[in-house]
Amino acid sequence: MFEELYLYILRSIPCNKKGGIRFTVTGNPYFNPVAVWNVGGAGDVIGLQVKGHRKLKWTAMKRNWGQKWETNAMMAGESLTFRVRASDGRYSTSWHIAPKNWQFGQTFEGKNFK
Repeated sequence: MFEELYLYILRSIPCNKKGGIRFTVTGNPYFNPVAVWNVGGAGDVIGLQVKGHRKLKWTAMKRNWGQKWETNAMMAGESLTFRVRASDGRYSTSWHIAPKNWQFGQTFEGKNFK
């Protein structure tokens, strides 16, 4: 019984969040961790992609730890678009939320799940 209760507590509970998904970009030009937070819907991020305004293809980011995702792609000087995939299979794409002149340490707000 304890084990069943424990597993129930660990399950994700869909939730509504106020405002959009937040993306905090840290690191340096050669290593770009991005923290993803304030995620509504299922709340569990299972995939993150980034695309610059000059890049034609999406770049998959890999999980670093928790909800911190990383890429070695050169993102500085690009306006950034993020695509989040949640555990319920839905996607949310936030187009050009970081301007071309963004700085490391800044947080940007994108489109949240409904």
